[in-house]
Amino acid sequence: MDSTPSETEDDLRREIQRLRQQLHEASRASGNSDAALPTLGQTDSTISTAPPEKSGYLFKWQDRTIGWGGTKWALRYVRLNHGQLSYYKSHEERSPRYIMTLKNCAVRDEGSKVNKRHGSAKNGEDSDHHAVGSRFYVFSVYRRVKNWGDSDAQYDNEDDIIPLLRFSTQSLAEKILWVDLISESCAYCDSEEFALYQQQQQEIQQKQQEQQIRTEKGTLPALVFEAPRLTHKRLPSGHKLNEMGKSFRKKSVDKDAARSNKISYPPSKPMHRQSNPSYLSDGSHVQNYRGLFNLLLLILVLSNFRLLLDTVAQHGFILDKLATLQGFSQAPLDFPFVSGLLIVQAFVVGAYAIEKMLSVGLIGNQFGMLLHVINSNATLGVVVAIVWYLIDQPFVGAGLIMQATITWLKLISYAHANYDYRTSPDTQKVTVALVKDLDDGQNVSYPQNVTLKDIYYFWLAPTLTYQIAFPRSPFIRWPKVFSLTLQLFISVTLAVFLCAQVVAPNLDSLVKNLEANKGEVRTQQIFDYLLKLSITSTYIWLLGFYGFFHCFMNLAAELLRFGDRVFYRDWWNASEVSAYWRLWNMPVHYWLVRHVYFPCIRVGMSKKGATFVVFFFSAVLHEVLISVPCHMIRAWSFLAMMGQIPLIILTKIIDKRVPGSSIGNIIFWISFCLVGQPMAMLLYTIDYWEVHFNAAITESTIEVPRKSFRFDKIGRFFGAHSEL
Repeated sequence: MDSTPSETEDDLRREIQRLRQQLHEASRASGNSDAALPTLGQTDSTISTAPPEKSGYLFKWQDRTIGWGGTKWALRYVRLNHGQLSYYKSHEERSPRYIMTLKNCAVRDEGSKVNKRHGSAKNGEDSDHHAVGSRFYVFSVYRRVKNWGDSDAQYDNEDDIIPLLRFSTQSLAEKILWVDLISESCAYCDSEEFALYQQQQQEIQQKQQEQQIRTEKGTLPALVFEAPRLTHKRLPSGHKLNEMGKSFRKKSVDKDAARSNKISYPPSKPMHRQSNPSYLSDGSHVQNYRGLFNLLLLILVLSNFRLLLDTVAQHGFILDKLATLQGFSQAPLDFPFVSGLLIVQAFVVGAYAIEKMLSVGLIGNQFGMLLHVINSNATLGVVVAIVWYLIDQPFVGAGLIMQATITWLKLISYAHANYDYRTSPDTQKVTVALVKDLDDGQNVSYPQNVTLKDIYYFWLAPTLTYQIAFPRSPFIRWPKVFSLTLQLFISVTLAVFLCAQVVAPNLDSLVKNLEANKGEVRTQQIFDYLLKLSITSTYIWLLGFYGFFHCFMNLAAELLRFGDRVFYRDWWNASEVSAYWRLWNMPVHYWLVRHVYFPCIRVGMSKKGATFVVFFFSAVLHEVLISVPCHMIRAWSFLAMMGQIPLIILTKIIDKRVPGSSIGNIIFWISFCLVGQPMAMLLYTIDYWEVHFNAAITESTIEVPRKSFRFDKIGRFFGAHSEL
């Protein structure tokens, strides 16, 4: 029976492949490598050169997706690295959508096709091959059949080729470069070095499974882990990959090969190509959960909006009553408050005067430091007396005493640091050498830094630790100033609204229950109010954190060109309670480390003892900031701070026993936000009522109507005057 021309052509092609294979094996057996054809694959050779690497955007053929016009192309970020070809949806994606090892593979040049969206094609004109964007240049990667052996890919049978990946680009030069590099990678994958590289990768993966990467001590591990980049040592060139890669390239004989619908796509082409877990499984690659995050935000907003509506329905809308509230027409800037601010400035000038006299030698070191101690401590002591005896409004007093406390800490650091500069001249040289991003020509040394401008820059700067020079930003970004101001305004407005709309009515209801039950509160009632206030207090605390530590401090830093703006770290990932205190307030943490912890170490105290002193100092300071403005001495804040020591020990044990666990982080959120803050609100409210309202009613011999935190008195908490 006569054979058809196509069958004869196939037989001849197979015979050519068989003869080339025999010739190649004969050249190996004779030991004459020069007799081998330069285009033959050399799988038994060692490649002494680094494999090619390339990345960029290409159009990928979507062979498992059907578009409106048939199969479609999608722009993907493609990466060629160490014999592996992978693609991502974009360069921002961390996990590849598909990874293909180029072992036993080859690349085929499929020519080009007309870009129908190009202007010339739309006008019916002949496409200009040199016009940018007029054509798509197509190439594909396919798996070679085993019986093809080490023959040149150019002689691979077209009918047996099924492309695994197809790409196109609008640049001919880009396609040629990709084809060359992929063919070189195919040659690299058939070498012994690639097998060695795969063995190294397996060892690295085993080490990663044994060791968890921790970004910060006491914090949760990162959600995304990246394999360490393997640096490939470039060796002297032996067998060039460029020459070897020629045997892994094929030019398609079909002129229409670039057209998607003409490509070979048999019904048996597999749709399931590798073992992959489900997207929500533990073993899946890191996925983008932004859509679910948006859903959770919507649920959060809707659920809390519902709670807000219930509060409005029960207590009314607070904004409708602001105009009728007593005291809002009176400004809180009365004489005690203004005088307190002026006294604080007097102590700042006093610190400058003392340091100036020390710098010129008018007074001795011991007497000067004694004056510094008196001046700095008087800053806080005098203001505490003013708030305790002269200012009735808790919020106004809290604002003044907060300003005095910050100034007190700054003046201690100013005196302490300048003492070091004065007694150890080499210290200032080390300081300036360590600080980067200084202004051009800035070379300040002691006592040139002792000026009013210098101390007031430090007083205004968002830091508590003084140094002779600070890193500076090059200029003020006024759009950034406007943006931070707007964010600060929104944060403060939302916090005040939640305080007035949710917190104040619930505290008012608590006081009514106290009056009705003669000061007795049931455990069930406390638990009920705790649940009502827990979410709202968390929102207020987060808004306060964002408004002060991010918006306000960045705003001050931008206006002052203060360069170091790490005012907080990722405290929300704290897996230990101690990590939270190290990360959430960096200015205070730096001050405590420099002026409390290390001075205790220098006098011979142990690390645990110095840590206890730091916690005790912080607990006392927290209690002063709350008890003094409220005109009552209570120890709730102090006990809450000291009570965290057992939690610190517990979370440290958990973090050591179960590294990377979220148990410690959950304990932190429950203790701080869901229990600690609302409980503090309830306890201080009960004590405030007992001290200021119940006592006044009990001691009075005249029938006095009982008053509480009702809407007509809410102005008192914002600085308005009202009678008991």
